[in-house]
Amino acid sequence: MLKKIALIILVLVVAVGAVFVYKEKNNYKTYQVQKRQFVKSVYASGYIDTADAVVVKSEVSGYVEKIFVKEGDNVKKGQPIAVISNQTIQENIKDIDYQIFSLKEKLSPNSAFRKENEAQIEIKKQVLENAKKIYERRKTLFEKGLIPKEQFEEVAKNLQIAENDYKKQLDAYKDSVSTLEYQLKSLTAKKQSLQKELEKYVIKSPIDGKVLRKFVNEGDYINSMMQTNQIVSVGNPDKLETVLLVDEEYIPKIKEGMEVIVKLDSYPNKVFTGKIKSIELQSDRNSRTVKVKADVNYDFPIVVNMTVEGNIILSKEEGIFIPKELVNDGKVKVLQGSEIKEVSIQTDGEDYNGFVKVLNGLKEGDKIVIGK
Repeated sequence: MLKKIALIILVLVVAVGAVFVYKEKNNYKTYQVQKRQFVKSVYASGYIDTADAVVVKSEVSGYVEKIFVKEGDNVKKGQPIAVISNQTIQENIKDIDYQIFSLKEKLSPNSAFRKENEAQIEIKKQVLENAKKIYERRKTLFEKGLIPKEQFEEVAKNLQIAENDYKKQLDAYKDSVSTLEYQLKSLTAKKQSLQKELEKYVIKSPIDGKVLRKFVNEGDYINSMMQTNQIVSVGNPDKLETVLLVDEEYIPKIKEGMEVIVKLDSYPNKVFTGKIKSIELQSDRNSRTVKVKADVNYDFPIVVNMTVEGNIILSKEEGIFIPKELVNDGKVKVLQGSEIKEVSIQTDGEDYNGFVKVLNGLKEGDKIVIGK
């Protein structure tokens, strides 16, 4: 496992030889100057993911009635994965179906409802026709002066009553039919809405891929308002990507294309290398980290969600590096022949994990006297 020295660490990658400390004849020690390479990097932990992985969740709550897949199964987009219990909705649909059947039967041309209403209308119609005939006869008699005005007005009044009764009966029938048709339309729409809601209880895969993980078993309760609504994860295990969770403070230092060195607990003696391919534009408020994704060359069997630790290479410095404790006020003591001489040096001012980079004043092979 990589040791986290700091979120920005300095890793000694290559040394042109070991750190040589000599014990001289005069009984003091010297440090031999050599060229070295230091790497400046950002540490981050993370995990292996698939480039197109999705977690399939349930929009509804209920018990898992059936699961159709297991880990490793190939699935197609739209393929049913699981069914959540939906007895209440199914019973409501059955009840609506019965009501729809009753309404359609009532509205059918030869239904008892239509025959009864049409019979009542026919009776009112016959009464109206008789009233019209009587009215026409009495009108002729009235115009000839054969009947009094009061008798004619009584007949006219009866005609008006018959016309109103017929119209009321006809309007009542039309209103009843309209009400039934509206109820049928409303119930049909309600059934369609319930059927659409019922579709949510059949969990389907949103993509083509392979079932990477199954989160529930048949009989488990799913709560759509909580994290327990996860059913399975689906993705392509052949399209792996490495997700590193980088402290947001160091995101400005990271660019796409930077080299990354990765290690896994599963392969403690193996180092994997890759390149940064993308940096998310949103930070996680809780962890204050940003997801940085990398393409890493894994030539060993890798499983999705494996934990990784990585170092994103910011820069590589090569040159003469010496321990900073050997420098005193910009000077070091150098053994020249049998004499010790104080030599002024120039450094770049950076701290390379306890070392300083010497720009001039020393050359490879010089011996710096320690502690004298």
